[in-house]
Amino acid sequence: MLLNDRALAILEEFCSDYEKKVYGREVAGKLRMNQKTASNILNRLEKEGILKYSTQGRNKYYFLNKLNPQIKDIVKIVEIARKNKFIQKYNKLRELFYALEKRTLGILAVFGSYANFTSNKSSDLDVFVVGSIKETADLESLYKIKINIVKSDKEKIKREDIFVKEVVKNHIIIKGVEEFIELIW
Repeated sequence: MLLNDRALAILEEFCSDYEKKVYGREVAGKLRMNQKTASNILNRLEKEGILKYSTQGRNKYYFLNKLNPQIKDIVKIVEIARKNKFIQKYNKLRELFYALEKRTLGILAVFGSYANFTSNKSSDLDVFVVGSIKETADLESLYKIKINIVKSDKEKIKREDIFVKEVVKNHIIIKGVEEFIELIW
C-alpha cells in the first residue's frame, strides 16, 4: 500500500464522515482530478481493501472498509497528513499550535474557517477540546488572535449532536488523533 498525494486527497474525503459514501465522479470534480485518474485510484484502494463499494444503478459508491483491521491506522495517516498540510498553510501560527498542544490534556482539534482554509485576518481560531486546556489569554495577545475554545468530556460526545457533526465534518486534529478516531468511529 503506497498512498501518494492523490490517494491521500481522495481518502481525505472520507475524513469528514467515516460513514460517508462517495461517488467517483463527485470526487474527481471536487478535487479537480481527471475522472479516469480518480476512478483508477478508487479501484486500487478497493483492491487493497481500504475501500469497499456498493452499486446503485450504474454508479459505484465507495466507502471505508471498516472490516479491514488496518483501516483505523490508514485513517490516522490521512488525518496526520491533513494536520501537516494545515500547519504548512498556517506556518506563521505553527508555534501557536504547538503551544496549544502542550497546554491540552486530551484531544485538540481546530474547526471552523481555519479548518476549511477560508480564514482571514479577522477570523477567530475555533478550537474543540475533549479534556482540559490551560489558560490561553497570553497566547491570544502574543499571536494577536482570538481563540474560541469549546470544551467537552468524552462521556458527553454524541455523534448525532449538531455541534459534534459540524466538528467531525470540518476538523484538523492537532493532538489525540487515535482518541478522536475512536471517539467518533
